[in-house]
Amino acid sequence: MTIPTRNKTKAKDSAGWFDSHAMSHTGRVRPVNEDRFLSKPLNGVWLVADGMGGHSHGDVAASMIVQAAGRVGHHAVHEAKVQDFHDHIFGVNQDIRNLAREHGLGVMGSTLVALLVTGQHFSVVWSGDSRLYLNRGNRMTQISKDHTEVQQMIDDGTLDPAAAASFKRKNVILHAIGVRELPHLDLLSGELKDGDTFILCSDGLTAHLSALEIQDIILSQEPETACNSLINSALERGGSDNVTVVVVNYRVAPAHDGRP
Repeated sequence: MTIPTRNKTKAKDSAGWFDSHAMSHTGRVRPVNEDRFLSKPLNGVWLVADGMGGHSHGDVAASMIVQAAGRVGHHAVHEAKVQDFHDHIFGVNQDIRNLAREHGLGVMGSTLVALLVTGQHFSVVWSGDSRLYLNRGNRMTQISKDHTEVQQMIDDGTLDPAAAASFKRKNVILHAIGVRELPHLDLLSGELKDGDTFILCSDGLTAHLSALEIQDIILSQEPETACNSLINSALERGGSDNVTVVVVNYRVAPAHDGRP
């Protein structure tokens, strides 16, 4: 029996509360869990990394990314935090490549998706097909955009989205950390709103659950219960890959009325 990995954390900043939970499971098919996660609400950093299956030591690459992101420090200015994160990811990209070369390991790599928060500002950074969804006002939006061959073909108009699920090369990713000399990172930023819920996940979840199914679960449950429900739903539908989920709820702190 595989024992899932969990992490539950709560934190409060000057503006509001974060309640987050993370969980990872090997799934029902893969012998090794190559997914990793980071949950550091006090630093305003959450991340999912999915080591590249079929390549050498994807779990090692994912672990190195988590360790690097965990070194992102506290910053009063959000742009400084984003830059710090980028610097650490560019550094670990080279570290992964050096390790692979020194030990003759071939290609090592991992996707990543990260949520960075400072005050009322948030940024989503990603490379590969791990995703981040934002549920705001009962509207579910996929913030990240898959760096995959199938998504590129959909964008180019050469593949019907309805045919994507059965496309033979649907698992081919175009970007990942450690694969090229310089990593490709996309960035999207915004302002937090009361009630925002962020869902970071590896493709082991989205292979089995649609965005609306994910939304139905996170709307009715707290982060810990939601993570368990999402993981269990993926397992019940086959658990064909490692599956990792991080759920982050944000609530505005109530105004202080001056009373003790």
